[in-house]
Amino acid sequence: MKIIQIFPGKIWGGAEQYVLDLGRELRRRGNDVIFMARDCDTVTDHLDRDGEKYLRLPFSWSLDRSAVKALASVMSDADVVHIHSVKFVPAAVMAKRISGSNANIVMTRHDAHRTPANIFFRPFFRQLHNIIFVSDMARRAWTGANRWFPAGKCKVVLNSIPPYEPEPVESLRDKYSIPPSTPLLLFSGRVKKTKGCEVLVKALCQLADREFAMVFIGSWNHRGYDRKLLSLAAKAGIADRIHFYGFTDKARHFIKQADIAVAPSVFRDPCPLSNLEFVQNGICEITTNNGGQAEYLVDGETALLVDPADHMQLARAIARVLDDKELRARLAAAGKAYYDANMTYDKFVDKITAIYR
Repeated sequence: MKIIQIFPGKIWGGAEQYVLDLGRELRRRGNDVIFMARDCDTVTDHLDRDGEKYLRLPFSWSLDRSAVKALASVMSDADVVHIHSVKFVPAAVMAKRISGSNANIVMTRHDAHRTPANIFFRPFFRQLHNIIFVSDMARRAWTGANRWFPAGKCKVVLNSIPPYEPEPVESLRDKYSIPPSTPLLLFSGRVKKTKGCEVLVKALCQLADREFAMVFIGSWNHRGYDRKLLSLAAKAGIADRIHFYGFTDKARHFIKQADIAVAPSVFRDPCPLSNLEFVQNGICEITTNNGGQAEYLVDGETALLVDPADHMQLARAIARVLDDKELRARLAAAGKAYYDANMTYDKFVDKITAIYR
């Protein structure tokens, strides 16, 4: 198949990584894949560093004539055009008409907002071959606000992570002088309020009498946010046990060093990739029950799930796995076993290609 993959945003995030990983695997399977990216340095610089070829897509709004023309120029013999934002629906449909293409236009919906489509744009949406939702929660949210859209065109394919070879990275224990016997807790992602970082620090403040070290890997949205979190920790006397590594493009290669992974998002993440990285690597995980992760993680069986923004409940969950190594090991093994049996990247791509056809 000839497949056009269009990167959705102006920043590099989970959706952009999803597109890159999917396109590479489709190409490995013998498909002709063309990447298109908006003229935005944050995204194009990342692709340039990865040595990935792409076409620039001029795009300012949903009915951008330049975008339609650029798409039409490569679309005539395409089998699939895979977009990853509602903004591209009208442009892709108009490009298909102009080019005379028979391509199936597929959209992946990466968020879980209850957003009704503009009435003017609904005829364009009806031309979509399918919409792929990264969790059933995301599907329910969008279809609840768009009951006019055909239910048969709505498909759910939970996210997945391609396998990767671990790269050598520095030891977090050595960097922060963490003894081998001290449980290492890890957070991976944007360090911000919606990801539950303050809730996590407040929970750790309740566990000052226990032995642990906490490492946050990822950039923070606001300058000084790390100092705010450390100020909270200082009041409980645990500031010396909390460390901020900052941004690294090798974040996933640090995951294996963790004893416990914590992902306490207060935002309803549709299907966050960091949670999948934890279970893929066989790390005991504590997360919230308000997002797509509750569709593949079972509390007490494959992870511990807590209510969002409840730091006392989160503290009790962390205490359970700090105190019980057997529970920690059992949750880690069960989470990985479920992932290996149901959510591998091969299975994920098989489902996507079935929808393409």
